[in-house]
Amino acid sequence: MSELENALNGKKVAILVANGFEESHMTSLHKKLVTTGAEVKIVSPEKGVVNSWHGNGWGHFFPANAHLSTSMSHHFDAVVIPGGSRHVSRLISDPQTARFMRGFMEDNKPVALIEDAPKILAEASLLEDRAVTVTEDVSEDVSAKGASLIDTDLHVDDMLVTTREAIEPMIERFVECVLKYEPEAWEAA
Repeated sequence: MSELENALNGKKVAILVANGFEESHMTSLHKKLVTTGAEVKIVSPEKGVVNSWHGNGWGHFFPANAHLSTSMSHHFDAVVIPGGSRHVSRLISDPQTARFMRGFMEDNKPVALIEDAPKILAEASLLEDRAVTVTEDVSEDVSAKGASLIDTDLHVDDMLVTTREAIEPMIERFVECVLKYEPEAWEAA
């Protein structure tokens, strides 16, 4: 990861989570993103703290730095959503999630989704004609919403990075997307 050290200095990256996100994803993501020099904010519909899921029960609490209802995509350069069926369901049920994510997708900003997280974008009708890799438990839901499923552990579709659980390679590809994203070029198109 040394080649990525400080690669994202000055960039703001959101990690979008609700209660029940997979703890191992959060700890790996946060650590690796901080190493890149990114300013990492935990965005959540929960106020104050958000509770992870670890193994067969509730895990640690993490501070939520920004509330979802007041966060906007233009506050960030990129977003990552960990997996975890409980938090995926919670985010899908909150209309603020679709609003927040629509901004990233419409501006073609870098988005990374882990395991079952693509279901969040599928339910918000934001994956039509996109190619993603997902876990088997959400594959029917995601394909029914117009996404093409790719049978690989990691897939990149323009600025959209999806993985079944390959956190380290996903971070590398995600950083590449953040570095090549040019907001001025996208806004001019």
